[in-house]
Amino acid sequence: MKKKGANQFVLDKKEIPSDKNAYVFRNPTNNNRWYLYFYDRHAEKRHRLVLKDQNGSYPRPIPEAQDEAFVLGIAKFVELKGKSDRGEAINQLTWGELCRKFLQKEKRKISNIPHNGITKARYRLLDNQVRWLRDFMNNDKKAIHKITRTTFLSYESWRKERALELNKKIPQATTINQELSTLKRIFTEVAVAHGFLTHATVPEIPRVRLPKDKSHRREDLTEQEWLEIEKVTRLYFIKGRTRLLDKNYTIEKGKNGQYKTITEVTGQSIRGRNQLTHRILFYWGMRISMDTGIRIGSLKQLRWKNISPNTTLPKDQQKLWVSIDVPAESTKTGRSYRCAAPIAKHLEAIRKVTIFKKPNDLIFINQLRGTPFTERIWVEYWKEILVQARLADWSEDDIGRGHGCRKIKILSGKKISWYSLRHTHITMALNRGVPVPTLAANTDTSMKYIEEHYFHYRADAATEILSKGREKRLKPSRQDLSWINAVETEARSR
Repeated sequence: MKKKGANQFVLDKKEIPSDKNAYVFRNPTNNNRWYLYFYDRHAEKRHRLVLKDQNGSYPRPIPEAQDEAFVLGIAKFVELKGKSDRGEAINQLTWGELCRKFLQKEKRKISNIPHNGITKARYRLLDNQVRWLRDFMNNDKKAIHKITRTTFLSYESWRKERALELNKKIPQATTINQELSTLKRIFTEVAVAHGFLTHATVPEIPRVRLPKDKSHRREDLTEQEWLEIEKVTRLYFIKGRTRLLDKNYTIEKGKNGQYKTITEVTGQSIRGRNQLTHRILFYWGMRISMDTGIRIGSLKQLRWKNISPNTTLPKDQQKLWVSIDVPAESTKTGRSYRCAAPIAKHLEAIRKVTIFKKPNDLIFINQLRGTPFTERIWVEYWKEILVQARLADWSEDDIGRGHGCRKIKILSGKKISWYSLRHTHITMALNRGVPVPTLAANTDTSMKYIEEHYFHYRADAATEILSKGREKRLKPSRQDLSWINAVETEARSR
């Protein structure tokens, strides 16, 4: 019978016993189909959902089918009530819609401004990863809350088999892990963030175990590699210039034999001036890492109060060498240590450009915001320099080459990272004959670790090299270093 009142489109209403605000009814405006009405108290929203069985068949659109419709309505009500109680959205979201929402979100991040958003190449990489994930599911219409917990546990084996079917290269473990990482972001940043799932109901996302072979060991730099990195950074990068690459991705030279360059950062704006300053700070941070062997995590947290004169040395040597007190909270080992390092000149150069010089100020700091360098500055600057030094090329995985790409390919096949600076420092120190106990203490590592991991330098040259001292000596600073004592005095007075 027709419901009395304002809503004339509710026929044959039958309430759900456990909830007076939920009922089954027949809608004469939609071919007399049976519906469930449900009020979501958490979201304060009303929902009307057409009823059908697992085969997609609708109950008969007649009053006599009320009991049949009511059974379906009860089952649907229990499902929706459970989602509401868990804080999930009532409206269903399909797998295909989930992927599209994620890509739409990422597409809005595309920016041509360095270190702001993502590049077009990065977006294309994400789009390609999503295509593999959708291919795996092979059902864009599947509701995400019906995806089982174990669905993606077979992704690794499927991905490799699928590549063979398509006559493509079998993906490496790192590639598969990147795709699974994107999958995790899809569920977390869309499905969970918008209430379609909770963290507890997200499918289990596996991680592929990486092979433990020598190809993944961080390696030291040769002398020529380091010289090229240092030259490119000093002559071009800190001045906002980039060396041009020809169509074969080799460095272009003009008729005069000089490298062709373009200016990326002019310094004419506040933002540009800060970028140039950050590049200078990055350069000297690189030099400090090379001359101290300090870990990148500790370098990022260095403050001016951590620097003090090395009073154990003669006065003239104090103009070159300083002491660094690395606090326990910034070390990997959880213990503090003191490091002697010939970096007085480096620190002077930093103080000439930074506006943050108080004892408690970080040495490597954003000049505009007064905050630590972002991880992106450390990572992206390093990659750009390796490409400009022709030690790396922009990876084809990022689709296109040039400024702003996130992945690089080391041309030598070596595993070069910022850690390579520390690795090189230790290896060169061993080559110069620095005693292992001294080196271990100065770099906050153990003698056992050095013996196990750093005694791999060339045996054929070891005898000759070990018999020599350091051939190229650093030039002493010609500047007044009274600021070190001033910083130390101010720090003690606090």
